[in-house]
Amino acid sequence: MKNYYQMTALEKWTEDFYERLDIKDPSQISIEYISERLHIWIHYLAVRSKGIEASAGMYSMFIDSRLPAGIQRLEFLHELCHLLRHAGKQTLMPEHFTQPQEDEADRFILYAAMPYSMISRSTLPELRSEAISMITTEFQVPAELAMQRIDQIQRRIFQGQLLAVMETRGERLSRK
Repeated sequence: MKNYYQMTALEKWTEDFYERLDIKDPSQISIEYISERLHIWIHYLAVRSKGIEASAGMYSMFIDSRLPAGIQRLEFLHELCHLLRHAGKQTLMPEHFTQPQEDEADRFILYAAMPYSMISRSTLPELRSEAISMITTEFQVPAELAMQRIDQIQRRIFQGQLLAVMETRGERLSRK
């Protein structure tokens, strides 16, 4: 089944990014571990989470101290995507420019918090509820997020299987 899974460009970028940072275990997907490797200064304040590039290659991030630690980590990943992949000040941009960036940062959370390379190393339980529970525990994410990721993976595997069947049929038809 796993050989049918197709990564998106953003997911592949995230997997490559983690490989460069030598992130191989869910315990390494932490604010401390990642910010240390990227030299991002983290500040916990009672303000909305925000990442800024103070000068070329010099990053700071404000994490909302009022949020639970697990949500802070997801906010960190969201803001990390903005720092690494998006240019410009969002506060000055019209919404039709910023909304695609927000959508990408939200997708990045799924890939960065629960990388497919790490999920695929373990055997997921057959029952969806048990698989969600396992992902929730192993990757320390809310159950709703784990459910989104499991559903996404299942859709991609199904899509890969469909494409394989269509290719096989196409080859058979071309031989006739």
